[in-house]
Amino acid sequence: MRRIVVTAITILVCFLLQTSVFDLFKLADTVPNVLLILVSSVSVMRGQKEGMLTGFFGGLLLDIFYGSWLGGFAFIYMLFGFVDGLFNQIYYSDDNFLPIIMIGVNDLVYGIIMYIAYGLLQNHMHILFYIRSIILPEMVYTVAVGIILYQILLRINDWLEKKNKGSADFV
Repeated sequence: MRRIVVTAITILVCFLLQTSVFDLFKLADTVPNVLLILVSSVSVMRGQKEGMLTGFFGGLLLDIFYGSWLGGFAFIYMLFGFVDGLFNQIYYSDDNFLPIIMIGVNDLVYGIIMYIAYGLLQNHMHILFYIRSIILPEMVYTVAVGIILYQILLRINDWLEKKNKGSADFV
């Protein structure tokens, strides 16, 4: 129960960071994808099921407030949770490289999906311009924020694991 409450609060905090706080600190006219950092981190640390649930509810928040259709962001983030959760088998908590690489790759794929969904379908054919001016700066910004945010999420996960282990020892 504690893990569910902490995860819900973390999703809400990351959503608020992405949509309000980091909106004030735009670099190269982009905002880091904080929910993507959360989904990637949770998926790699805890596995597919929790990654997919985190992705679904984080994406659903984006759909409700900013989406063109309900379920689009939820599906994309859930898909990232599924794929990143596959790497849970080879993840070690002292390995910071894997989650950061996953965050960068996911943001690149996310940018391409957004280009297809919003740019290409609206007849914007300048993909190289879109990659240079939007996708790459956002990816760099997301990875930079991800390096810091991942450490915080790792500490939260370790705390939850200790609390979980402590309550299991009590029983």
